[in-house]
Amino acid sequence: MKIFGLDISPDHSGVVCLNEDGSVFDYTYLTTTKKLLEVDPEHAALLSKKGKDESKDIFRLRRMNEYLEHLMDFERKVSTSLFPSYYSIEGYAYRSKTTSICQIAELTGYLKHMIFEGGGKIRIHDPLTVKLFATNSGRCLKKDIVEKAALWFDIPEGLVKKKQIKKKGFANKIEEFDGPATDLADAFFLAKMLYTELRLRDGSITIGNLSEKERRIFLRVTKAYPVNILDRPFVCKEETNGL
Repeated sequence: MKIFGLDISPDHSGVVCLNEDGSVFDYTYLTTTKKLLEVDPEHAALLSKKGKDESKDIFRLRRMNEYLEHLMDFERKVSTSLFPSYYSIEGYAYRSKTTSICQIAELTGYLKHMIFEGGGKIRIHDPLTVKLFATNSGRCLKKDIVEKAALWFDIPEGLVKKKQIKKKGFANKIEEFDGPATDLADAFFLAKMLYTELRLRDGSITIGNLSEKERRIFLRVTKAYPVNILDRPFVCKEETNGL
């Protein structure tokens, strides 16, 4: 059994695979920037860019195919067990103003379908839950998540892109992180949440073993997810048997 955390975006992505003991077994990231590929080529793939005379529709489908082929290659590389693998994916940020939300949805939907048909078990987390689990704050920066992930996961320093941003509540600009390091950090905590959930489910730990803020993650409900994680079935073929 392997546990995958996937941070999905059409132009960049991070995937972290954990062992049954919760340690990082392997990881990969996708980027369109050759310089970032060269930081850690053993764990990376370069996504091609749109051809000069290529239509947007053809490019998007070709990019999606390129993306999914790399993820399938990575999964085959790390998961040879006969037991089903588990996949933790971030749900859609419905309030996001990004223009790529439709492309993200297309790619995510295709990926979910492939996992479902392959017998995998999918857990979907809302974006706020990932932030809360990683840093105990829903208003954290990407920098905060990367720094927390670095306590368990040796992310190559060259995958961090630093920038200055304006943030409400601060008089001056503050430092923020970007680049593949942020994708890998998000993917790591997605996988770590799922690992913790599986331990709760098999009795290895109890809710009482978690901190108050960690307990909130597994007991909280939202409008989109009115049932808490522990009472929510995985998205998988096994759950369709009664239909």
